[in-house]
Amino acid sequence: VPEEYAGRVRRRVGARVPLFSAMVAFDRKTKIPFDAASFDDPIIWFAARSNSKPGMEDLRGECWTIVSTPEYAMEKIEETPMQDPTTGEFIPQSGEYLTSVPGPDLCNAFKSSITRKDGVLGEEALEILPEVVHVDAQRWGSALPCHLRLNNDDSPTRRVISGVAYDSGRFALAPTEAESDESFLADEGLMLFR
Repeated sequence: VPEEYAGRVRRRVGARVPLFSAMVAFDRKTKIPFDAASFDDPIIWFAARSNSKPGMEDLRGECWTIVSTPEYAMEKIEETPMQDPTTGEFIPQSGEYLTSVPGPDLCNAFKSSITRKDGVLGEEALEILPEVVHVDAQRWGSALPCHLRLNNDDSPTRRVISGVAYDSGRFALAPTEAESDESFLADEGLMLFR
C-alpha cells in the first residue's frame, strides 16, 4: 500500500467497531425466502446464506453467516475483555467461550427472528427450522474502523473498555450522496477503499 494512502488511513484511525460473527449449519435446507437480510434486532445486524455463493448451491445442509450488532459485541467484550485490565496484554479468543456464549446467542436470535410473527418475515414467519448441527463463532474486536463523524471523544455511542475505544454508532458503510468526500478514502487506480 503506498505510504500516501496508508498515512491518510492512519490519520483517521480512532475508535473501533467490534462485531461477533457466527456460522450456523442446519441439517437440511431451510425455507427462508431470502439469501441475505439486515435485522432490526438488539443482537443480530445481518445474516447471509452461505449456500447462495457460486459453487455452494448444492450443499446437502444449509449454512448461514450471522453478524452481531456493534452494541451486542461491546456488551460481550465488556463482560469478557479482549485485554488484560492490568497488563493490557491481548487475551486470545477461546473456542469454548465463543461456542457457548456469542455463537448460541446469535443462532438463537436468528432462529427467533425467522420464526416470530414480529420478526424479519412478519406474517410469513416460518413455523420451524431444521435442526442446527454446528455453530461456530468469531470475535472481531476491530471489525470496522469507526466512522469519521464519530471519531472523537464526545461520541454518545463510544465506550472505552480495557483502555480501547469502541463505538457502536452506525453510518453508511459506503459513500452515499449525503456523505462528504472526507468521510471515505478511495483510490480507484489502486482499487483501495475505506
